[in-house]
Amino acid sequence: MAVGGVIDLGEVRPGPERAVPRPVRTPVRWRFTWALAGLAVVATTLGPALPEAAPLTEATIPARLGDTAFAVGEQFYVVTSGRTELAGARTISAYTLPGATRLWQAPLPLTGALRGVGAVAGQMLLSTQPELLEQVESVSIREASGQVMWRRRALFEGVTPGGQVLLWTSPDGTPSASTGRETLEAVDPVTGAVRWAYRVPAGAWLSYRYADRSPTHVVTLLPSGTVEVREVEQARVLAAADLLPARPPSTPASYVQFAGDMVLVRDGPTVVAYGVDGLDRRWSAAIDLATEYVTPGCGDKLCVVRHLGGVRVLDPATGRTLWTDRSRVFVSRAGDYLVGQARGRDGFTQLTALDPETGRELNRLGEWTVIAPPTAAGELIAMRTDLATSRAWLARIDPATGGAHFFGVVGGVTGDCEVRSGAVICRRLDATVGVWRPVPLP
Repeated sequence: MAVGGVIDLGEVRPGPERAVPRPVRTPVRWRFTWALAGLAVVATTLGPALPEAAPLTEATIPARLGDTAFAVGEQFYVVTSGRTELAGARTISAYTLPGATRLWQAPLPLTGALRGVGAVAGQMLLSTQPELLEQVESVSIREASGQVMWRRRALFEGVTPGGQVLLWTSPDGTPSASTGRETLEAVDPVTGAVRWAYRVPAGAWLSYRYADRSPTHVVTLLPSGTVEVREVEQARVLAAADLLPARPPSTPASYVQFAGDMVLVRDGPTVVAYGVDGLDRRWSAAIDLATEYVTPGCGDKLCVVRHLGGVRVLDPATGRTLWTDRSRVFVSRAGDYLVGQARGRDGFTQLTALDPETGRELNRLGEWTVIAPPTAAGELIAMRTDLATSRAWLARIDPATGGAHFFGVVGGVTGDCEVRSGAVICRRLDATVGVWRPVPLP
């Protein structure tokens, strides 16, 4: 299973969303992890010291302002906005990666902005993100042809490790929660046949634990204070315990987060960690989930980030704080190191390799935007953008030495880039999608 991030090509968004009670969802994709790190995208004028690399092979995927483009697995898709087409004429086009050759184009019976994408069993899944009181929809499309296999008024929550599609539904397809009429279902990706269904009790809130981009557990927070844990292949209850105070059904549940094989339950300015399979108590620690969050991707450590800046690294076995660094705004694992971000000069952001045990600064890596997950050896694929010329220098960054190996320069890009199938894929200023290859990997 592969899940891809969405490259937004300029569709005008509505105003600020009004609060809508929904199940608590925990994002886990690597791209969102590094996107948090990349909120401070490095934009600096590059001097002549940077080398000019040999030109990469370049291809273009057509797209217009307002279209949405994204990669899923080994294919790339462009969905038209529908605003310039006749009613019902919205289309989706599929392209090969890294060759950027169009495979097919087909009608897409969806309205609204895309919320989530995924793929399994030769099917590509799409879900919309509607405005308040609009119906949500999900479709399953054949990757080989664009044929729509099924369509549901439901939110796509992910693909389970066993290959089932997890959908969250309400009676009329509009966003709602805790009414006692919502259902969580696992369906066949090709036929849409329901394999199991769980009617969510009134006043209950859901949260999902993910591993390797797949939902593995569903946690229900009941108004009685009981916490239930279900596995996702058959919806069997693995554990249940009274961990929270009782609350009225109309009151939102306390927030929970997941960290490795643990679920962290909020208790005021602290959390209590329980094993996710058996709800066995592990430890408690001073983590305020109202102002802090635990990030995935920190290897054998727990990384806690404050919303306003500052990080802490904890021992996952005891919850004990190993070290604190108030200058960092994010931290994530890369091989044998933690890579931290700190605010640098003139608003720039500096990447630094840190010792995971002590937080000691080992190597300054420079001002970069990471566009791919770390390689097995811990190297980072990164870019440095010059906003004055819209050129971006591409490099492999080695945290062990702090060295950068430049392998390409691309032009006319906005900085919204990722690495897929041995190619760098970027949004261009003219709204098309550029594909540059090859990406040299160690």
